Amino acid sequence: MHVEVGFSDNPDTTAAGIDAAREAISKARRVDACELVMLFATVSHNASVLSDAVRSVVGNGARIVGGGAVGVITNDRYGYAGDQMGLACFWLDGADVDIFSEGNLHEGELDTGRRLGRKLLDAEIDEDSQVMLFYDAIDRTRGDIRLLMATHLLAGMESEMGFLPKLNGAGMMGDYGCSAVKQWIGSDITDHHAMAMTFGGDVRIDSAIMHGCRPATRYYTVTKAMGPVILEINGRPALQFMDELLGGSIPPESYPFFLLFGVHSGEKWIAYDENIYASRLCLAIDRERDGIVMFEPDMAEGTEFQIMYRSLDLGYMKPKIDGIFERVGESRRPVFALYIDCAGRAAGYGGVDLEDAVVLQDTVAGRVPVLGIYTGVEISGIEGRPRGLDWTGVFCLFSVPE
Repeated sequence: MHVEVGFSDNPDTTAAGIDAAREAISKARRVDACELVMLFATVSHNASVLSDAVRSVVGNGARIVGGGAVGVITNDRYGYAGDQMGLACFWLDGADVDIFSEGNLHEGELDTGRRLGRKLLDAEIDEDSQVMLFYDAIDRTRGDIRLLMATHLLAGMESEMGFLPKLNGAGMMGDYGCSAVKQWIGSDITDHHAMAMTFGGDVRIDSAIMHGCRPATRYYTVTKAMGPVILEINGRPALQFMDELLGGSIPPESYPFFLLFGVHSGEKWIAYDENIYASRLCLAIDRERDGIVMFEPDMAEGTEFQIMYRSLDLGYMKPKIDGIFERVGESRRPVFALYIDCAGRAAGYGGVDLEDAVVLQDTVAGRVPVLGIYTGVEISGIEGRPRGLDWTGVFCLFSVPE
């Protein structure tokens, strides 16, 4: 397998697609056409125009997969909340990549997950299979904003399969305003789909989660919730409780993409272990119901949580990324890294001075081509179990036998 990446922030969509595709093709220095393209772009780009531009360079034979991203990162460039788009061109060289998808996600994540799980099961995907999962995270069909939930999607897949494979992925969105965006799946342009990519031919995907936050408080309990909306905490209206707890130092209007809760699966008060924590990020506030709207719906009544604080030092990233390269070992060759990065971690929104994109670039140091995307939800394993995550970066390193 051979992979190269391209980037553009040109507001002219046709020029952006052509420039990024030409960049990837020129780096490859191959005369044969690539067979697969991962393509991600902000909502400022028209999906049909962009894919036509990319195909004018790579040809019509390549399958295109991807969708919305709040921003894009490569080895030497990054940006968000603008006109960014990025792509990775794959020459498979005998490796197998199969694409499975199911639509109507906005009509029920659980049912879509079941249908997708059945397709994977029929394709003989097992617990050791290497799978990337991308889904459209935004539903605007009813006029308002509704998030489509990884928790329900994964539950549906597991209920049909009886297990979940080794899985990483993302809930895609195209800007901080949760605008509706399109997806590319093979030769189709669509929306409200869940798509699974399975990799064979000895392709392996090793991953690590960049948490970067620690508990700052004692435990509190969700005492009332409806879907992703926390309505009461410790028996009090959620907004009032948080406002009083924080002493008014952070106004509720600043909670979205800032307020972060931690839920863990271990015993209380044991030594902190980030690997058993799932972070939950606030998406919005609900003034009418005094509620706090989260990115995922799993903080149900009875959930105990802590308020988390973000590390101002991103030094924890380098040993984790280096550790993944070491895990690959001498018998395998790293070929590509995909970085799935919470949009809330961008310095302009995450309350930190240093961009984790820069740390990523400096740490990888050109060892492999990198494509990073800023997302709404990240998916990776907590204690070996795939879960929807918030305010994390998921580093996925693709390798093949040497």
